[in-house]
Amino acid sequence: MIDYGATFKRLREDKGLKIVDLEQPNISRSLIGKFERGQTRISADRLDKLLSDMGVSHDEFLFLGGDRSDNYIYMKLHEMGVQTGEPKEMQQLEAMITRSTNDLKHGRGGIGARFMREFGIMLKYGIDKETDKQFYDRVEVKKHVQPAVDFLKQAETWGRIELDIFTLFYPGMSPTDLLALGRLAIKRAHFYSQLRTEQMRLVDIIYTAFNGLIYADIAGAAEMLALEESVLNGMDEFMTDLTTQRLRLISSKGLLKMLQGDIEGGYTQAMSVVPAYEIAGMNKMSEFTKKQAELTRKEILAGNPRNIPHTYSMLI
Repeated sequence: MIDYGATFKRLREDKGLKIVDLEQPNISRSLIGKFERGQTRISADRLDKLLSDMGVSHDEFLFLGGDRSDNYIYMKLHEMGVQTGEPKEMQQLEAMITRSTNDLKHGRGGIGARFMREFGIMLKYGIDKETDKQFYDRVEVKKHVQPAVDFLKQAETWGRIELDIFTLFYPGMSPTDLLALGRLAIKRAHFYSQLRTEQMRLVDIIYTAFNGLIYADIAGAAEMLALEESVLNGMDEFMTDLTTQRLRLISSKGLLKMLQGDIEGGYTQAMSVVPAYEIAGMNKMSEFTKKQAELTRKEILAGNPRNIPHTYSMLI
């Protein structure tokens, strides 16, 4: 069930408002505080009045706070752990698949159980099977990705669960589906346009689409990158701490430039963010950026840019 108080508090804080800013003669700050902590309820009329004062529609409130079973996905991802194909890690993956399957059979976990099972099997095939085919071209992978693609295409509105499913399955999506769903994510997540924290989530999703398209559909990747920059620029009025996203954007532009023909110029641009990551103590991002830029440059010079696999970034 929706946690009305917690959802209200998240929206209020996201809007930069204090409880006292919403206090009214018949809605005291004490009542609002207790409501947010789950210690009391308030009438629908009072809730709608408070939401109106915050500039939030009732539909938006329900959309963002609805029961989407997203906690189940996070829990199973934690159980699964990082997967590189090592025996111990594969055992964790198998155990996660088994538990998700059992939960699904017994009506537990909701939609999260369904898709975590499919995701686990998709990932298992990707690790188990040695083949020259790209991940998204493998028959076994397609079988488990297709239900997620169909679900996302049919969803009238995208909330957190839809964005999470997109993030999970994007490595197995064909470039055509990935581009179509990247566009759809932006269109269907329109409720996010006024919320700072959810805008950041949307930026990450656009980057996910770019990340999957970069070595498969250059034009599509360029479209996603332009959209990411547009969203970031539109957030300047509200957000000041966008350092990581802007560094990532610069690096991504460099990779794109390399694939578009300016190999050395793009390589220099991609590598230009490395010192900033190092100064900020973001050593993993520094190493990741270096390896990605170096691998891209190497394969392009060798005439094999399509040999570069999708880079799988768990963003949820």
